[in-house]
Amino acid sequence: MSVKSVSEILDERGDLPDSVLLGKIVLFTITDQRVKRADLETEFFRFGLNTDLLPPETKPIDAWKKATSEANEKYTLPGDKTAVVLCRDLDATSQYVRRQITREVKDGRSRTLAYSKAIECTFYRPAIRGGKVSPGSERVQTRVDATGLDPNEVAEVHQIAKGIEDRYSDYYGHLDGNRVRATIRDYLRHLNAIELKGGVYFIHVAHSDELSRLQKIVEWLGGGCMMHTIPLVDIERERQMVSIAFEREASESLNEITKEIAALKANRKSISPNAYAKIKQRYDDVTKKAAEHMVTLEISQDMTGIAAEEALNALADLQEELLK
Repeated sequence: MSVKSVSEILDERGDLPDSVLLGKIVLFTITDQRVKRADLETEFFRFGLNTDLLPPETKPIDAWKKATSEANEKYTLPGDKTAVVLCRDLDATSQYVRRQITREVKDGRSRTLAYSKAIECTFYRPAIRGGKVSPGSERVQTRVDATGLDPNEVAEVHQIAKGIEDRYSDYYGHLDGNRVRATIRDYLRHLNAIELKGGVYFIHVAHSDELSRLQKIVEWLGGGCMMHTIPLVDIERERQMVSIAFEREASESLNEITKEIAALKANRKSISPNAYAKIKQRYDDVTKKAAEHMVTLEISQDMTGIAAEEALNALADLQEELLK
């Protein structure tokens, strides 16, 4: 019986069988493609993915802050002058948050000649009814102040104001590329990813089915969003490469926990139960992830032992502080 080549297997199956794989190297690209959270949730259900890992709904105040912060347009004025708009915080109360879009005028040598208020942006917080926030009751107001503007730039400033309102509607109604990118990255971590280097992950073959379904989500996003998976054959050389990356990542995470505990003890007179619980959860997450990789990568000697012992001792000291 003839032995099939790798290329023949790939032609037949489209991938190598799991039985010969250690796992897959994963790279992904998420463009600034907008997606509604409800649509993303529908696709997570369709592909049987964990919806607990979906991002929360966008808060109106966060969408408004992002929309106003991005007001940074520049336009020319007569006399070899340039106008630049800048976002500035004004004030905030329990009823509203207010920002000002300031127009700065510079000459041809970039020397500042004048400042004036161009737009006032106000976010009115949602109403409280029966002790609860009333969703959808928040309001935004964007008002152009033409007092200090040249007549020939008023139309330009009105376009900037409209851009703020359009961005607010967009950000409020959609998840932007950064939040979608974070969702995919967090899901890879849920699959116990090892980051081989910046943006390049290893996922063990035990999670290959769920990884394949996550890849379909990325394809569904469209707009140039892509996820590439490269099969990694289960041979000693590749196993050693992944093991070294795992040990480095785990040691760094444990050392960070030890440093955070030291900083927490130095900066606080007393340790709160909540602060201890957060640090303890991080320690448990790291050690749980490490335990899985010790088995799947068949690591007989744990090179993270020193870092783990230091973190555990620091955690025990923190617990003693809590109980004082």
